[in-house]
Amino acid sequence: MTGSALILGMSGVAWIVMLCFLIPVVILWGYAIVSLIGRRDLGIGAKLLWLLGILIVPIIGAVLYFMLRPAPQEQNRRAQARHAKH
Repeated sequence: MTGSALILGMSGVAWIVMLCFLIPVVILWGYAIVSLIGRRDLGIGAKLLWLLGILIVPIIGAVLYFMLRPAPQEQNRRAQARHAKH
């Protein structure tokens, strides 16, 4: 069975299960990317590395990003320190 025939042959329950998994993953992935782009405390190089990680391994990359990022207060402090240098 080819890939398109397999997708077309899925039952209604399989579609519901897939969507229940897919929708939260896409939301997590999108929120991680938007959050990363909006950070002022990271340079372009660090943002690109995080973005590659999130895009290459979407679930693990996004979860690691949220687990390892500093608290918002720390992000603001780092952004102010970074801005003061320039």
